[in-house]
Amino acid sequence: MRFTIKSDEGLPIRGNLDVPRQARALVIIVHGFKGFKDWGFWPETARRLCEAGYGVVRFNFSHSGVGEDLENFGEPSLFESGTYSREVEDLRALLARLSRGLLGAPLLDASQIGLIGHSRASIASLAVAASGEFPLRAVVLWNPVARVLWWSEEERRLWRERGYWEVVNARTGQSFRVTTALLEDAESNRERLEPIGNAARLTVPLLAVVAREDESVPMESGVRLARAAPAPLGSLVEIPATGHTFGAAHPFTSPTPALEEAIRSTIDQFDRTLAKKSS
Repeated sequence: MRFTIKSDEGLPIRGNLDVPRQARALVIIVHGFKGFKDWGFWPETARRLCEAGYGVVRFNFSHSGVGEDLENFGEPSLFESGTYSREVEDLRALLARLSRGLLGAPLLDASQIGLIGHSRASIASLAVAASGEFPLRAVVLWNPVARVLWWSEEERRLWRERGYWEVVNARTGQSFRVTTALLEDAESNRERLEPIGNAARLTVPLLAVVAREDESVPMESGVRLARAAPAPLGSLVEIPATGHTFGAAHPFTSPTPALEEAIRSTIDQFDRTLAKKSS
């Protein structure tokens, strides 16, 4: 089913909830930068998780820039004004409703929740998981970032001088001018948001699934996060001969061998860490 909830700014957070006939735990999919819930591999990943017996939520951040048509970046000003902290708050809002059973999924065990996030989603996912506020039992990160301030000093200086950082979406050809709100948030809230520090504070298992030929995020980022988690909570799966999206694109056609391995490793991890049956 589809749902829409409001962020604390009053903006829509649009999502999907899929529940298998024999529901067990719940997995929440968190998209990355320039991503959205229906991008490329996410519907296929959700389908495979449902086949494995998990309820699945995938959603668009309120500042994703993707509007009501759920496909196009029709709200560029929202994309340009998004911040890490806003994504944390959106994920918290969603988890608060799920934990109280407010999304119409009575068969799901809201005390058994796993997160799966791609790339920049590691920031919000780890910040929320490390807080201990919600009954999260496992975190899986695909090609995660390990820093909130990954721009050079010169890049940051130019960003402040111009008032924006230009980002081009290669798929659509759109150019976005990301405001300094993101930079200011990263600098002001670095300690609270930094993925390495939050990984070190985890009390639940963390799996990093990394592509050895990632062209966007160094593979070492995922390695560092897996090592930062307290022993024995951190683990790592390396997938050779593939890049940041495991060979998948949008629109999606069929799973690549690398994506198959990422999905299989993820399901295996949730099978080990989440309850098999809802109570």
